Amino acid sequence: MNWFKGIMIYQGLRPTGFSGIRFMELLCLTFFLGGLISCESFIGSRFDDTRDTVTNEEVFDHFWQEFSDYYPYFQHKNVNWNQFYEIYRPSVDSVNSQEDLFDLLEQMIYQLRDGHIVLESPFNRYQYYDWYQSDYNSNLINANYLNYQLQEGQTGVYSYGRIQDILYVHLASFKGQKKPYKQLAQIIEASNNNTNGIILDLRTNGGGSDVNAHLIAKEFINNFIRIRWIRYRNGPDHYSYSRWISNELTPKQHNYKHPVVLITDRSVFSAAEDFVLALRQLPNVFVVGQFTGGGSGNPMTRELPNGWIIKVPRWQVGDPLTKELYEGIGLEPDVILMQRTLDTTLGIDRVLEFSINYINNLNDN
Repeated sequence: MNWFKGIMIYQGLRPTGFSGIRFMELLCLTFFLGGLISCESFIGSRFDDTRDTVTNEEVFDHFWQEFSDYYPYFQHKNVNWNQFYEIYRPSVDSVNSQEDLFDLLEQMIYQLRDGHIVLESPFNRYQYYDWYQSDYNSNLINANYLNYQLQEGQTGVYSYGRIQDILYVHLASFKGQKKPYKQLAQIIEASNNNTNGIILDLRTNGGGSDVNAHLIAKEFINNFIRIRWIRYRNGPDHYSYSRWISNELTPKQHNYKHPVVLITDRSVFSAAEDFVLALRQLPNVFVVGQFTGGGSGNPMTRELPNGWIIKVPRWQVGDPLTKELYEGIGLEPDVILMQRTLDTTLGIDRVLEFSINYINNLNDN
């Protein structure tokens, strides 16, 4: 881990007091250089200093400036942030309470429609969740497909079982420590000789750490591959960026060689989308379901003058082949398929049924 590089990146941020949260921010950026890409939920909120002398105008201006300096998707989302200042700044004069101020800031960031943006105060928390939609029904799958033989990892981030000669894995999250994902990697590796395929059900996976996502992805790749392009906002211009940076993964010595189906829907977000970006390039991987949630901004944690916390996305992610942006759009599956009310009534998971038949048909041919 190169601390000097981490410090140099930190110095690129707007100078602030070196408080505890700023130090954690430095750690977060430094860990990025060592391989920890995502820092979601890395820094907790703290409200031990209410800063009663800070004016609403100061809070608003600081809030607006943080997004002005770092937010990477104004152009992509066709948002004129300078115009937002002109529209909302006069409203600060009529703010009569901290709750009113919170509501005003919430109105502004809602229009960015970005699930990585967070606003936290001692009395409220806002995060955009309109992207989150899922018909995943664990009880239906456990009863009708796994005969109640579903096994769960110790931390609950994944569960698995056998459907015929197929390993079914519901990968519910990429949050937390590496240990459970290393255990899942061992399960996948061990299944290489006694399964005809794997179904990786990502529904409800809202992301977490890219490190964990890539740890599992390595179980499937057999060649050095680029998994994404990233670039940072760079400079005061809302449409200025750093050069594109290539992120790659190196393969393991032994990889899973049989057919793989990824099941996605709108609840698949952030690091889970990085996982899809990496695997969908592979010739034995097929993606079915719905578009993913479309969240790629990688937020950093900042502190407002009154002690409130905001998380502001800071980079863009581009497709590894085309550099096309999917923020707010999502990744398109190979086949779009939706669960119907009738399917649920009949005890059928339509997308899972398709996935099972897809793998069985490949093995029959």
